[in-house]
Amino acid sequence: MVDIYCNSDRCEYDIRALVMAFFPYTAPDYHISEENYIRERVKDCNSEKGTDIYILMHERSIFIECKGVKKEYAFDDKPDTKKYRDELKRLLYKTLNAAVKEELKWGTLTGVRPTKLAMKRILSGHDEEQVADYMQKEFFCSRQKAELCTEIAKREAGILKSIGFYEGYSVYIGIPFCPTVCTYCSFSSMPLTGLDNADELMARYTDALRKECEYVAKAFCGRRLVSIYVGGGTPTALSEKYLKYLMDIIRGNFDVRSVREFTVEAGRPDTISEAKLAILRSAGVTRISVNPQTMNDVTLLSIGRKHTAQQTVYAYDLARKAGFDNINMDIIAGLSGEDEEDFSYTLERIGELDPDSFTVHSLVVKRASEYRKIRESDGARRYGGRIVENMLDMAMEHAKKNGYKPYYMYRQKNKAGLSESPVLENVGYAKEGKESIYNIVIMEEKQTVAAIGAGAQSKLVDPYDPYADEVTGIIRSSNVKNVYEYIDRIDEMIERKKRWAYGQSVN
Repeated sequence: MVDIYCNSDRCEYDIRALVMAFFPYTAPDYHISEENYIRERVKDCNSEKGTDIYILMHERSIFIECKGVKKEYAFDDKPDTKKYRDELKRLLYKTLNAAVKEELKWGTLTGVRPTKLAMKRILSGHDEEQVADYMQKEFFCSRQKAELCTEIAKREAGILKSIGFYEGYSVYIGIPFCPTVCTYCSFSSMPLTGLDNADELMARYTDALRKECEYVAKAFCGRRLVSIYVGGGTPTALSEKYLKYLMDIIRGNFDVRSVREFTVEAGRPDTISEAKLAILRSAGVTRISVNPQTMNDVTLLSIGRKHTAQQTVYAYDLARKAGFDNINMDIIAGLSGEDEEDFSYTLERIGELDPDSFTVHSLVVKRASEYRKIRESDGARRYGGRIVENMLDMAMEHAKKNGYKPYYMYRQKNKAGLSESPVLENVGYAKEGKESIYNIVIMEEKQTVAAIGAGAQSKLVDPYDPYADEVTGIIRSSNVKNVYEYIDRIDEMIERKKRWAYGQSVN
C-alpha cells in the first residue's frame, strides 16, 4: 500500500499517475492534509522503511519526501500552470527514482500520446537528434524510448502532410459485437454467442447506423473524406446479411472510391469466411486486420478466444486468396501465463505469415475486464515488469529484421492497482506504404474524426495552420455506450452530432 499525503489537490491526477508508474501493483490512497500534520509525519515516522510519499506545494516551492529521500525545488518567479506541473513531476520522479532505486523508461511521461510532444518539435523545424535530446532532458525518457518516439513522430508527420490531412476528415464506425468477450477486454462490446435475439439486434443496430451515417455524410459533404475505419468489437461478427447491409450503407453515403484507406477490423479469425471477405472486397475495403493476439492455443483458451492458432492461419490465407494486399495482425505482450519463449513463438508464427503490418499491445488490466476480477479473486502471481519490456524489445528486433518500421504508438491510461508491468507502449509496425492512415490520424488528433455507433467519440479539430505545432482546440461528442440505448436514442445522438458539427461542445 502506498499513501500520498499532500497539502493540496493541485496536480493530483499527475501525481497519482507517476506514483502508479513506480508502484504498478498498487492503487495509492491520496490524503489532503494540513501542512503541519505532514511535517510531523515526516519527522516522526521511520520513513526509510515505509513507502509513504509526502508532498508540500506552495506557490513558489515544492517539497517531496519518500523513504528518507528529501528533495525541494524553488521557482524564481511565480510559474504558470504548465511549468509548475512539469517541475513537480520532475521533482517527484527524482525523489522516487532515488527512493526505490528504479528508473522508468518513459520518465515523467504518463500520458497516452507521447509522440505529440515529439511531433510538436519536428513540425517546428527541429531535427531528430535535437528532438530525442529534448525528450531525454525534459522528461527523463531513456534514449531508446526518446528515439522511438521521435522516429515515429517524424514518420507520422510525413504521412500526414502527404495526404493533406488538414483539408479532410475521417469516419469511424463502431460495431460493438463479438462472438465472445475476451477476459482482458473492457470495451462495451456484446457477445453474440447464445443471444436469442442476435439477428433482430443486428438489424436494429445497423438501421440506427444508417441514420447516423446519412447525417454525417450530409454534414461533411463539402469536405474530402480521407479514411474510413470500421472497428469494434468485431465487425465481422455480423452475419453475412448485415455485414453486406453495413457495406451498402457506407457505399451509399460516402465516396469510397476516393478515400485513401478503407479499413475493416475483421479481428477474430473465427468470424472470417470466404463469403464475408468477398463482401468486403466488393465494397472496396482496402485494409483488414486478422488478430490472433497470441499463437498459443492454451493461452487463447484461457483468455476466452474461441479459436485456435491454426484457424488464424486459415483465416489469414483466406484473406490473401481473396485479394487483400494490406493485412494487419495484432498481438499482445504480457498475457497471463506467457513468458518470453511463448511470445517469441508468436512472433515466429506471425513472421511466417508475413503480414503487411503488425501491432504489439502491452497488456493493461482495466477495471471492467473479467481478467481483473479473476486476478483479484485468485491472487495469481504477477509478472515482473521486465518480462513485458523484454517482449516489446523482442517485437522491435523482429520488426527490424523483417523490414517493418514503427509508424504509430500510444500508451494506455494508468491502471488502478493491478498490473503485470508499468504502463508501457503499444506500437504499430508496417512495411513501407502499408501504414494505417486512420491510426495516425486518431493518435495525433490533427484531423476531424466523425465517429458513428454505440460508444463512439467524435473529435472536431478547429481550423489551424497545418504546419504549426498546435491546433486551436478539439471539440468532442460522445454517443451512449449501451447498444440498446444507442438504438432507442439514435435521434438524440444525431442532434448531438448537429451541435458538434457546428462547433458546440457536447458531453
